[in-house]
Amino acid sequence: MIGIGKFVAHSMQNHISLSVSTSDQDYRSANAPRLAQLHAILTSSAVRYLLCLHPNELASEDKELPFVWLEWQSWSKHTARGWLDLVHHYTTGTHLSPIPAALSSLLDQIRGVQLPRDPVFLDALPIMKETGMSPKKAHEVSRMAKYVLATINANAWNPADLRIVDIGAGQGYLTRALKLQLPRTRILALDADEAQTIGARRWESRLLPSPSKENPPITHKTIHITPEELFKTIDEWVTERPPVEGHEIPVLLVGLHACGSLTPDIMRTFSRSRSDNRTWKFAASVVVGCCYNLMNAGDFPLSMYMKSLSPPIDLPTSAYHLAAQIPLTWLAGHSPPVPAPSVELALRKVTWRALLGKKIRQLQSADTIPDMNINLNPGRQLPWSRLPAAKTQNFDLNEAGTGATPEMRRLGRLRDTAYNNWGTFIDVAGKKMGVYLGHTSNDLGAERDVGLERLLEVVHTLRCLVGPVVESAIVLDRMVWIEETLRSEGCTDVQAQLVNLFDQAAGSGRNIAIVIAPSIPSIE
Repeated sequence: MIGIGKFVAHSMQNHISLSVSTSDQDYRSANAPRLAQLHAILTSSAVRYLLCLHPNELASEDKELPFVWLEWQSWSKHTARGWLDLVHHYTTGTHLSPIPAALSSLLDQIRGVQLPRDPVFLDALPIMKETGMSPKKAHEVSRMAKYVLATINANAWNPADLRIVDIGAGQGYLTRALKLQLPRTRILALDADEAQTIGARRWESRLLPSPSKENPPITHKTIHITPEELFKTIDEWVTERPPVEGHEIPVLLVGLHACGSLTPDIMRTFSRSRSDNRTWKFAASVVVGCCYNLMNAGDFPLSMYMKSLSPPIDLPTSAYHLAAQIPLTWLAGHSPPVPAPSVELALRKVTWRALLGKKIRQLQSADTIPDMNINLNPGRQLPWSRLPAAKTQNFDLNEAGTGATPEMRRLGRLRDTAYNNWGTFIDVAGKKMGVYLGHTSNDLGAERDVGLERLLEVVHTLRCLVGPVVESAIVLDRMVWIEETLRSEGCTDVQAQLVNLFDQAAGSGRNIAIVIAPSIPSIE
């Protein structure tokens, strides 16, 4: 058995309270057990080994798996599509054919402790159809705008008095949707990328009614978003029009895709105006985080509670990438389990590239092809348009579990058609890399290690199934940290709650909003 410990049953997922209040409930007492269980899974030796073991490394370096894995290592190599049995068990809690007890136990623990992801019910909010808006984006904009309106109504704020700040506004899809519903509300759209801001202004001039006294224009600003700069920018914008004496201006913060450390940075900004003697204050926030791999190093864990747990949690880089996985959507059917075509293709890409890496290492050892030295230019700007120039990251080949090898860097991306069959893949890969990998596709097909391929499929699937545990730990740690911060600063007039705004089946993997407000909409 994998030594992760005993955890609560899957039914806990449907009954744990995720709503907290600074005035009448000790948040930690309600949610500390789940956070502790998430911590225990992620710090266990078996799961940490999984997170650090990329299929590229398992295939190319002939790594030895832990002794406790021998049972399911043999099962993996001799079971066709064993990975699909694991996904079916993870999704339904049942299995159609026997799977090793250690894997069954791990999957049950993952199911029992990860955060629930079913979306809340929201009536659809009609939004204008815009060129370039994908169905996924339309789904998110519609539901987020609807929830923001519900929050405004629940707190009885006058739209003419309210100020809304859209942080990380991008092309302004959410900004415009809110403006159409709230013409009298002043809205500030912030982004770190001037090109995004220019694009948002262009769309706005084409699609929105002309500004007027009753319909003030959207204000756009491009800034390097830090807690200090965010607060300063909002303060200057709000105080340009002082409120009527005796009235305090409520400011609502929204973030549809608060990438990396933007979510905690927004939360850091939230409490500042509440302790100052100002004519305005942050009244509420609705923020959906994403791109955990772009977080600053010190932003997980955040809560004092998580930091107090032993051993200290220190996730490898790969864990933050795996947190983006949404395995609950992998199956197109359950009886029998049928994987979505995109899932099969994605898995084939990972496993075949790993097998290719092994083949290349063998040829290099025989001096058939030369070693591949790739200059990764450490410290270069990440290819992320919203990321400020000040935030850079080294591309380190030795980051555990990322699968970053010189061979795979040189191979780069291939078209999906390259993976139609093994022979085509090897032929296309050899031409792309400029190396000779064999005589014919048939010969190369005979060299394919089916047993190893099946093992790689299982290992990568398990890594992806742990991904939601990583995201659950990050989100719940942020929630506890917010509660600790509000309590320490005496903010007794607001409450915090996790709200599943989006439907993962629509492609919206990051669907959990952290909501802070005096009154949170009651949506069943």
